[in-house]
Amino acid sequence: MKGNPLTFRLTTPAFALTCLLAGAAAAQDQAPKNPRAGIEERAERKDLRTIHSLMADGHCTQAVELLKPGLRAKRPGFLLLAGMMHDEGICVKADWGKAVDLYMLALKAGSETAEPRLVAGYARPGRDNGLALWWLAKSRVAGAFPRQCIPQADPEHDLDGFNAGLEAMPPATFKACVYLVGVVAAVAAEREFPQLALRHGVTGAFTMSFDPARGTIAWQQDALEINDNKGSWARDLAQEELDNPRKIRDSLLAYLKRKGEFALTRYPKPDGGLPPGYVYKSTFSFTIE
Repeated sequence: MKGNPLTFRLTTPAFALTCLLAGAAAAQDQAPKNPRAGIEERAERKDLRTIHSLMADGHCTQAVELLKPGLRAKRPGFLLLAGMMHDEGICVKADWGKAVDLYMLALKAGSETAEPRLVAGYARPGRDNGLALWWLAKSRVAGAFPRQCIPQADPEHDLDGFNAGLEAMPPATFKACVYLVGVVAAVAAEREFPQLALRHGVTGAFTMSFDPARGTIAWQQDALEINDNKGSWARDLAQEELDNPRKIRDSLLAYLKRKGEFALTRYPKPDGGLPPGYVYKSTFSFTIE
């Protein structure tokens, strides 16, 4: 894929985040369709949490071994996690090509977060940034981003035309689009229901306002509800002594701010390229059902 580096934008809830209790684990996207599926998905979430813990503690051999059965079964959560490991070089050698293959398998298996991970990954410096725009153009949220970021040619049936559109794009616009797309997709790709919020049944909706010209993200809390009866985690009284009411109330907002800060530090901010005063907006909702 030829072209310059680029990105994408959104005013409607593109890559909007709805974290359901049934799909609260980092790589779990699908709500169970029948009781058996529910049992399997609960077991998968438990295994994924265990793998994440092993990785965090540096027990890479055990983490990789526990990952293998889920990969053989082509479970979306395991495929997505394996892709992320190769993408970031966690417990395995960094290999973007392998990460892409695994993300695509996860997407085919039903993962909703594989697509933004592909967009975010291709938008990173040193990679084929034009493919970030190609994946965006194929997605259902393409219409929510600036028209100048997306060539008019069909991305799947007219690849030459699409590529020509990338090459004709002004370099400043291309770089600004890549930055926009990378930041937005990086926030969406990290979707997970924070454990503190989930444990205490904290739900809510938040609007993200991303100003690419300034390189800043502002969060507005649109709705918030705390209902401990909805929490699904076993109560840990020792832990709850540390979970003060204000920390619990602010758990979702604090989580989103961290994700936004991570995304902003990952992508270099270019100068210009988008209309003055342009701000990308999207809604992130956390619900428990």
